[in-house]
Amino acid sequence: MAGGDGLLEELAADPAVIERLPLVREALLAGASTQLRNMATIGGNLLQRTRCRYFRDPAVEACNKRERGSGCAARTGAARMHAILGTSEHCIALHASDLCVPLVALDSVVHTQGPNGVRRIPLTEFYPTPGDTPDVENVLEHGELITDIEVPLLPGSARSGYLKVRDRVSYEFALTSAGVALVIEDGVIEEARVALGGVGTIPWRARDAEVILRGAPATTEAFGSAAEAALEGSSTVPGTAFKVDLAKRTVIRILQTVAGVEP
Repeated sequence: MAGGDGLLEELAADPAVIERLPLVREALLAGASTQLRNMATIGGNLLQRTRCRYFRDPAVEACNKRERGSGCAARTGAARMHAILGTSEHCIALHASDLCVPLVALDSVVHTQGPNGVRRIPLTEFYPTPGDTPDVENVLEHGELITDIEVPLLPGSARSGYLKVRDRVSYEFALTSAGVALVIEDGVIEEARVALGGVGTIPWRARDAEVILRGAPATTEAFGSAAEAALEGSSTVPGTAFKVDLAKRTVIRILQTVAGVEP
């Protein structure tokens, strides 16, 4: 259990995270510099706003996330850093967190306290996709605060990792990323967890990919099938079309790395 006001660096240095949750530690180290990790909180990371340039520029009028019904400038403008999964005609803004990717894969739970008492909210249910209400970014009620994040440990036999693809190594936001965890017995995948970043309007749990991996041999062929399933239903605009293939290759590469399979 991690406190919502705990620092990212404290989480990255936790012995249980180092030993049992490599994908979480790798996402934290890839997500921010040491200085930022010593300032940023876990709860704050979960609640960070989108990096959409149109949302952050008040001179841009067409942004349904700022003003519902005003339009989405990203759909016709430069949109290289935008989402291809979970989008709608009203919004393609990207959820930019690195940490949330492995947390979603691990079935983490958000603990909150508010005027109506305490709640336990699965992180997979914490973020709504934009639909026709892109201004609604999470399920928190007015006056409700994050108090703790419950992060289940992986089995001792699990292998895990996080891969982030970006324009530059120096703490840039992801073009694509993937966090995976596998339990492999005698060359067969007994358990699989897969989540994607850099491509979704929310941290994206790739459950169809997990179904394909479970019971399959740990081979590049199986990883390719899982990657295809993970990106099924992608919706692109001209500036984001490259992300489909890049995300597939990201999934395949991190699965190969975690499974110890040569490319």
